[in-house]
Amino acid sequence: MIRLCIDLGATAVKGALVEDGQIRNTAKTPTMHDSREGIVRSLSDTIGALFCPEVQAVCIASAGDIDEKTRTCVSATGNLQGFTGFDFAEFVRERYSLPCFAANDAYCALLGEMKYGAGRSFPSARVAMLTLGSGVGGAYFDGARMRPEASNSQKLGHFILHENGTPCNCGKRGCIEQYLSGRAINRLARANGLESDGLFSAYREGEPSAVQIVKEVGEELALAAEIIDERFPFEVLLLGGGVAESVGESLPALQHVCKRRLALAALGNCAGILGAYALAEEGSGL
Repeated sequence: MIRLCIDLGATAVKGALVEDGQIRNTAKTPTMHDSREGIVRSLSDTIGALFCPEVQAVCIASAGDIDEKTRTCVSATGNLQGFTGFDFAEFVRERYSLPCFAANDAYCALLGEMKYGAGRSFPSARVAMLTLGSGVGGAYFDGARMRPEASNSQKLGHFILHENGTPCNCGKRGCIEQYLSGRAINRLARANGLESDGLFSAYREGEPSAVQIVKEVGEELALAAEIIDERFPFEVLLLGGGVAESVGESLPALQHVCKRRLALAALGNCAGILGAYALAEEGSGL
């Protein structure tokens, strides 16, 4: 069975045709995230680049608070302007006359990792996942099943890390996202004279300022892990998203500071796409 699977984020809309858990073709469109119309256009362009008569469902992993039963975006932050209330099922039905499955992108990323990726190494462990990208998402597997409330109404990325800290586009202050997202880490690197996106490569080269920043990131990660563990007790903290892909050799240093069992996601940019595929494979993943 071929399903057209989408990972809709603030930076890009990634898509693939997936058959039996295997990716066949891919497409990618920059997200025009400043309006609902722009986001829908980006979504349509990605689907259009992949659509074929063999497609039997459209499966979507999306940023924001997604209701898996109604396939609607309950709320979206400023990363996806005006997207609150968008009905994925209606959109897919009207344009493509196909069934639709949709869930939060971090939820899908962990679902994909547990079924096809890193999670196969610890299938019955309690796993919390942080997806460190433009923002920070999170999801939780309790050792037996996925817990959608961890990725939606109680978003892990928006737990308060520092009271009265950096303002967040969700309207609160001091959220985990403002200290561990790719944007936040790049901002910290630039403030210390390092190139944007160059922190972990500088760490590998032994740059003293990079070594210090990695230590600080580890300390923030340790605090985030403690806060998450109070609500969702875990044995493994899985790191995904663009930041995690860059961590590489710095993982032992982060783990030493964090004092938690850390693991890197194995599926990279495909995690959300394969998790979206698994939504339909497992009857919406719930």
